Amino acid sequence: MKLGSRCILQPSFRAYSTVRRRTRTRFAPSPTGPFHVGGLRTALVNFLLARRDGGDFILRIEDTDQSRCSVDALKGIFDGLDWAGMTPDEGPVTGGLYGSYVQSERSEIYRKYADHLLQTGRAYRCFCSHERLEILKNEQRRSGEKVRYDNRCRHLSNREIELNLSQNLPYVLRFKMLPSGTVFRDLVFGEINFPNADYEGDPVIMKSDGLPVYHLANVVDDHLMEISHVVRGSEWITSIPKHLQLYAAFDWHPPAFAHLPLMLSSSGRKFSKRHVEQESVALVESLRREGHLPSALLTWLSATGGLLDFAPSIDKKHESGTWTPAKRVEEMLHLFDLSSLNRHHARVDPELLQVCGRAHFDRLIEEAFSRRSLRRPTIVEYLRDYLNTYPPIDDDCSQLMDLINDEERLIQVLARLKGRIGRLSDLTSVSSAFGFLWKSPNPEIVKSSLSGSIAIYEAILMTAVKLERSEELSEDDLRALLQSVNKLSGLPKAEFLTSLRICLTGSDHGMPIHELVQLLTPMEAAKRIREAGKVIEK
Repeated sequence: MKLGSRCILQPSFRAYSTVRRRTRTRFAPSPTGPFHVGGLRTALVNFLLARRDGGDFILRIEDTDQSRCSVDALKGIFDGLDWAGMTPDEGPVTGGLYGSYVQSERSEIYRKYADHLLQTGRAYRCFCSHERLEILKNEQRRSGEKVRYDNRCRHLSNREIELNLSQNLPYVLRFKMLPSGTVFRDLVFGEINFPNADYEGDPVIMKSDGLPVYHLANVVDDHLMEISHVVRGSEWITSIPKHLQLYAAFDWHPPAFAHLPLMLSSSGRKFSKRHVEQESVALVESLRREGHLPSALLTWLSATGGLLDFAPSIDKKHESGTWTPAKRVEEMLHLFDLSSLNRHHARVDPELLQVCGRAHFDRLIEEAFSRRSLRRPTIVEYLRDYLNTYPPIDDDCSQLMDLINDEERLIQVLARLKGRIGRLSDLTSVSSAFGFLWKSPNPEIVKSSLSGSIAIYEAILMTAVKLERSEELSEDDLRALLQSVNKLSGLPKAEFLTSLRICLTGSDHGMPIHELVQLLTPMEAAKRIREAGKVIEK
């Protein structure tokens, strides 16, 4: 590949807009901490753009800062993308024609291009010690100046450089920034102007250990991998002058840039890898463990900041507009437009995530009834996979597995819970509102709540007898049965129904009794009532 030395003093995407390429986007995370929803949202935007245009979605791992990278963080990225259904077309696992897709394995490539900049006079060796740089920063702060490198080593003579090299003094490579301004058009924020491109001084592009910094590796990789659109967080906007001057120094056309507004927590704080553990909806792994459906999570993320043309706010009905909580992102690709993104930082709405979760569960249930899986995982497959990954702790889940393996029965149960379930854990956690479906009540709770009343004991046993004589009961039949027993028992209605609810679920509040019996089946309900009777009798 031939490298030129032409420099563009004022890079502008207006000139570049006529260059047409196949759409190739990349998600390029650094594995330095837990994978959080801000990263997943960036991946989603890149994924949607590639899928909308029939292009390629690439995963690249930016791990040049080896001291901060971890295997667990890398695994979290791979697992999170796989779980979300955003399989890269190219990447460390998938492979591809432009590999390696791990930056720490591309050191020789970066050195080649860094050497080119050195030979053409656009880079230089900087021998400044850490101590000198710290003194410089402190002096600038004291005098109220902008903290920046003073470009001292840019002016070293060849003799001084050779002397330093002969003494084996460590050095970094710095890129010579030109003082001209930079104007570029961002696909989200529109035209952005930097009047003075070198306001930070000459940036480091290669560290003393021979590894590149983000700026060089990013530009080289995006060019060599033929990335057409760089979509990343708005915190990188200030790096644009460096990147555009690097493209110009190599005589390369830059890609189109789109900088996404930041995602903020519900309290208005920026998500960061240091603080995500404090947020209920911040970590992808936590959301998986809580049982959120990946399709619901992506629909929720698509509403954050207006990715899909319409983002409902708290004071609007969630069903209005072109975006709806039940739609899957692949069904709304035609709505995806980077220019329609909200330019303001977006606060997450945990309430909306629950709305999306219930809507997607209801849709899965409807598809199970109509057998319209559309080559997607079914509700049964989601539950089985979730239990294999996150089995209940210290609980016998054999009854739950029996329920899940009886697909017809499970679908009937879920149909009665439409609009009430937003997470898989709502079904699989014994502490959830629907844990009673597969876990009998704690005998101690039953005993402490119901012991000492002969009337209650007789009433619940009478109910068990009547249920055992009826294999199938309609809602009206159940209402009539319960009313009949209640009348015969002479107990106040509230006391009678609360007693039955404790026998069936271990709780004194919850769903109406006739719905509980239909969910459990009359025979299971009768069995639990008799077990409760034995506890009370002791």
